[in-house]
Amino acid sequence: MVKVGWDKETVAIYELIFFAAHLLSFAWSTGVNNALLAYYPTLVEEKKKVLLFNVVLLMFTFSLVVAILFWFFRSPIMSLLTDHSDLPYTQWIVLFLICSPSSVLVQAIYLLRNEPQKITIYTHWIFIIQLLIVATAILVLGTVEALIIGITLWSAIKFLYLIWVSQKYTRYRFDPLLYKTFLWFALPLIFQFVLSNGMEYVDGIIVTQYFDVSSFPVFRYGAKELPITIILVISLTSAMIPLAVADLKGTLVQIKQRTKKLMHLLFPISAALILISPYLYKWIYSEAYIVSAQLFNIYLLILIARIILPQVVIYAKQRNGIILLFTLLELLVNVGLSIWWAQSLGLAGIAYATVVANLFYSAMLVIYAKFALGVAPSTYIPLRTYTTYLIVLVGIFILSTQMYNYG
Repeated sequence: MVKVGWDKETVAIYELIFFAAHLLSFAWSTGVNNALLAYYPTLVEEKKKVLLFNVVLLMFTFSLVVAILFWFFRSPIMSLLTDHSDLPYTQWIVLFLICSPSSVLVQAIYLLRNEPQKITIYTHWIFIIQLLIVATAILVLGTVEALIIGITLWSAIKFLYLIWVSQKYTRYRFDPLLYKTFLWFALPLIFQFVLSNGMEYVDGIIVTQYFDVSSFPVFRYGAKELPITIILVISLTSAMIPLAVADLKGTLVQIKQRTKKLMHLLFPISAALILISPYLYKWIYSEAYIVSAQLFNIYLLILIARIILPQVVIYAKQRNGIILLFTLLELLVNVGLSIWWAQSLGLAGIAYATVVANLFYSAMLVIYAKFALGVAPSTYIPLRTYTTYLIVLVGIFILSTQMYNYG
């Protein structure tokens, strides 16, 4: 969109509409999907296919209810979520809300039925279709309306594919007890996902409330962590939790060794990106998105909190409620600081608030692990390596703020 010359106001129409659509569907769709992955293995074989059908039915019910509510109240909803009640083309989001959320179940069904190769085939082809639709809408038709319609039709293609998959892998039988039991099982996971992943959307709402429409895509394109950081850290955390349950002391040694290796990889990459990101953003986007580079640099500092893993200790000790409590506190700190600093520091204030909230969350977990569980930070954090990289990364960040004029 940027490269073909669309201005920020035009790009913002697309970003705001789909921001609202994802905000209305991300939590419950991901929560139900994660609940399915956890609940499915607990059932006997004859119940598993019935569960899959009932989960597809549950997701479609949620989607239909959300879509209907959006259709009747789309102006106040858009005004609340984006501060813009008069955005055009929002009627297409009704179809998107019906089709898109449920389609995440395709990969889950293939995974649970032990056919991962079909996930690869499906994701490649569905991405190619998306790319062709987007390219046609932008390069040939050249309108926001064409792009929004195209993405909506793409979601419909995925939904139709889900129906085809469900015919093959599910048993079409409504089970009221199983339906209700699974719903109650999924609700806490939905709530936890909202708390742990909802800040991205809260930040977006704050941007729409305190800044003009052209600032929204600038924030969205800059407010991103390094993807490889998220992938590697989450993968390591997931791998270590079951090991820590069985042998906490031995697992802490592994965590210390593995996080040290990750530090040697992730800190240098982040430092290099901080120095060159303004050039990257000018090349990938344009001069108009130089502020996005500043936001990206700030978000790279989240690595300081992300790379330490006290949550493994707490999960191993089965103190899951503490994780939920600290996640809620992190959200409150983030919202409070974002509103405060947005008014004095602009978009950068929202980014700084996210970094501070992440540091607060990690610090609280480290303190709890030490004083409530008796696990010292030095047993799972390579303190000397960590401290050295922390000082270097912050130093390079400060240097970059002196090197570049972000406007």
